[in-house]
Amino acid sequence: MTIIRIFAVVCAGLGLAAAIVAAAYWWKASRVNTSQVSASISDVPEQYILSTQVAFHESSRLNNRAAVWTGAAAILSAIASILGVLL
Repeated sequence: MTIIRIFAVVCAGLGLAAAIVAAAYWWKASRVNTSQVSASISDVPEQYILSTQVAFHESSRLNNRAAVWTGAAAILSAIASILGVLL
């Protein structure tokens, strides 16, 4: 095997690994829960609003990481594809 072919296989493997990591982050972002508030929403609406904002923030943080990993997977897969065509 030539070095370019080995590099193409390594990029494809890394692209797959990055895609799996991204999928895990997307899944976690979709499963963020709000914290449980013991009082009624009519008594303390601020706590419900704050709980929702915290959940949105956590979900957006996880979505950000998932997007970065998805971009890395796309770049690595593109490199592997281009190298595969050149061989």
